Amino acid sequence: MVNLLEVLGVEIGPRRKGTPEASRAAEAVAAAFGELGLDARFQEFPFVGYEVEEPELELDGGPVAAGPCEYAQSTGPEGVTGALRPYGSLPGLVPGDSSLIWSIEDDAGRVLALVYENPVVASGGAIPFLSFYGPLVTGPSCFVVRGHPALRDGVRARLRSGGSFVHGLTERNVLATLPGESDEAVVVCAHYDSVWRGPGVIDNATGVEAVRRVAERLVGRTHPRTVVFAAWAAEEIGLVGSRWFVQDAKHRGEIDRYVGVVNLDCVAHGEKLMLMAAPPALLDRATSEAKRLGLDARYELQTVVPGGGTDHVPFVEAKVPGMSILHFPYPEYHLPTETLALVDEQKLEDSVELAVALVESQLAEPVARISSRWG
Repeated sequence: MVNLLEVLGVEIGPRRKGTPEASRAAEAVAAAFGELGLDARFQEFPFVGYEVEEPELELDGGPVAAGPCEYAQSTGPEGVTGALRPYGSLPGLVPGDSSLIWSIEDDAGRVLALVYENPVVASGGAIPFLSFYGPLVTGPSCFVVRGHPALRDGVRARLRSGGSFVHGLTERNVLATLPGESDEAVVVCAHYDSVWRGPGVIDNATGVEAVRRVAERLVGRTHPRTVVFAAWAAEEIGLVGSRWFVQDAKHRGEIDRYVGVVNLDCVAHGEKLMLMAAPPALLDRATSEAKRLGLDARYELQTVVPGGGTDHVPFVEAKVPGMSILHFPYPEYHLPTETLALVDEQKLEDSVELAVALVESQLAEPVARISSRWG
């Protein structure tokens, strides 16, 4: 059987949305499903891409490593120059964490650009990341390591950032169906794209390989409900592939067919075993299964309702019970150093075991559909 960790993370490497590498990744995932006897299909959708430029940041006259902000407006070739000022903060992806935002301001106090400290990992580097305002309203921006000594109030700062919008692009979700005794379906999923210059071994070749292994254990058996295996495109620019799938299902009047979602993202390296889910009944079930498997003794367990930033979220917003399994955070996140050497096979297999248990549980007896905001 193909190992998607090696195919996606090593043979293909960085696979940003809309690139030939992303297309190769989709074909590889479809072939892996085919090896299991599943008929894979592609769900194609259009989107406006963005060709990022490498940012240049200078603080107090010296260069500082910076990662690009997806869809940031261009400063032009000369960049913008001003005084660095404390601007605010934003919640980190890890519950209870936060990071600082700095502005570059002119003499009149007008904000010319924003500099985000790493919003994900305190010990991480200058990562590429997505915009927090959306493509239409993101000004010049970049990301830097958290706590860099040159980040001080009043320091002279210069930033050149930007890129260009690319129209007429398409991407493809990869879908494979294992028919059950009912048309009601549980979705098992992961995203297959990666970020600028990042080989994406952990984020998220591990998740796609985990989905393949879950499928390997479920095929050839009879199930009371259908299973849909999905590999999402363009997750790194705002969960675009999974959002397309959910919106399309709503348009077609099919969203009520889906009774549960198990998403796998970054599942073979990281500090904590994180379970994000809604409604609380699904999170309770996931926690119970993790404890039954002894995972609470092996890892620090962190649970979040509803969780964010992963592909279960569009389903939860559509009232479908959904959850994500992660091992998170880790300092190599979104960086070129995220290589195959980081993969912890025990963590990967534990994630697969937990996912299989939760899928089988939802196939047998789904939790009630979400009725209020998350309840």
